[in-house]
Amino acid sequence: MPSTAAPPVLAILGARGFIGSRAVAAAQRRAGWTARPIPRELADVQDASALRAALAGTSVVVHAASYVGSDPELCRRVNVEGTANVAAAAAGARLVYLSTAAVSGRGPFHDLDEADAPVAPGSPLSESRAAAERIVLAHGGLVVRPHLVVGAGDRWVGRGIAALTAAVGGLVDDGRAVHSVIEASTLGSLLVELATGPRPAHSVVHAAHREPMRVRALVGALWPDRPAPPSVPMQEARTAVADSPTLERALALLGVDHGFAVRRLPAEASVALARPFALSAEAVAWYRGE
Repeated sequence: MPSTAAPPVLAILGARGFIGSRAVAAAQRRAGWTARPIPRELADVQDASALRAALAGTSVVVHAASYVGSDPELCRRVNVEGTANVAAAAAGARLVYLSTAAVSGRGPFHDLDEADAPVAPGSPLSESRAAAERIVLAHGGLVVRPHLVVGAGDRWVGRGIAALTAAVGGLVDDGRAVHSVIEASTLGSLLVELATGPRPAHSVVHAAHREPMRVRALVGALWPDRPAPPSVPMQEARTAVADSPTLERALALLGVDHGFAVRRLPAEASVALARPFALSAEAVAWYRGE
């Protein structure tokens, strides 16, 4: 007789977020699985009892609920204590944590393999994400580290590039710095692939298209209708942002190579990452309106 067993449940924390919402869409397309979106309104990661109820009966949990601001106390409560709550509530379930390559600190990095990647966070936010990683790894979970994530809804990468370009009057060193990039929907699908497919051989993986992009090429992809900005030497750029810690951090990030290897990803989970990077028409329209 055909099996009447219910399909396994894939829960996604941070279900209304920039990346979490994409993971929900991918999970809902995943045959043989039941998607369980868990937005903060249903179960805040700071609420251990609500998490236990929300995650009851799940087989896999994608943890994409993180605080990404600068308040050290919220970094601790949401990213560290919240992740500890998630790990406890997900006992017995497979746990996949969406982290960030920022835990490795600032480059230059060239084809940096996960095995060689330092854990050298340079801010309270990155420190809290590194602490969350340790919790997930102690649980036996998987840590996924993207670098630059772009797409409709992005409020960090595009604005950071635009603000730095405006402040210095162009692209630093002609936009020659290379960066590992991934589109948000591709990342959401990758998280689901990693959560529901064969368990990777390694517990920490980078997430990006295999070929990094120069900043100038990324600017052309985000704003294809705008004229190419002029080149500005690095020393002039440093002088221009010297009075702004925020812009200094943006320059240290965007003006220097940050290339991360993705060889650890299982072949079946990384098919899309071998293709050339491309933005959807929806994403291009988003950046046009930014």
